[in-house]
Amino acid sequence: MITNNVNSSSNSFYLDQVQKKQEEQDEQLASGKRVNKASIDPAALQIGNRLSSEINADEAYSQIYQNQIGQNNIQSAQLQSDTELLQQNQSLAIQAGNGIYNDDDLAALQAQADANTEGLSDPSAVAGVDITSPGAGDAYAAAQQTSDGLQAQLGAQSNVAESAIRSAQAAIEAQSAARSRLLDTNYAQASSQQSQNQALFESSILSSQKQREQAAGTLNNIV
Repeated sequence: MITNNVNSSSNSFYLDQVQKKQEEQDEQLASGKRVNKASIDPAALQIGNRLSSEINADEAYSQIYQNQIGQNNIQSAQLQSDTELLQQNQSLAIQAGNGIYNDDDLAALQAQADANTEGLSDPSAVAGVDITSPGAGDAYAAAQQTSDGLQAQLGAQSNVAESAIRSAQAAIEAQSAARSRLLDTNYAQASSQQSQNQALFESSILSSQKQREQAAGTLNNIV
């Protein structure tokens, strides 16, 4: 009787362990996470959490760079508009200097140049320029050179930001893949293990039933 009780207790413990493992596997398949608490794999969870922090940081930096590119594009568009207005004023200055226009025509050309100047993002460099003066064209050309230089700087900054975004995205992909290998469920492997565990569970139940039947038979023989 003692032997039967020991066997029954041992088999019951084994059944509990098998059932616990089966429940863990069911949860892994349902959630898609192999590790969702420290007790399963504390090292993997710690590394996975660190990778998540790195991914979040890279995503934040990527967004910052993306915002910078957006702002640069807005500024560059305004500078391009400045360049076009300054080019128009250079043309007006050339027209004003060819000697074929009367005073009314020159006044109209000056009014157009002044309107273009008011449309600049920073009109201070060419405000009040008289298009009939000999240096008018040079003043507009110098302002255009400044505008073009600023556009080039913005373009270079955007190129650097785009490179940083590509690097951040590559890091995010690598970190995400590493985290997935650590924490996510391998469905093929988990399904196979679940099937094996189910077979063990059913076998253990049959074994437990057989032991109880044998114990009952032994007891009947004694009686």
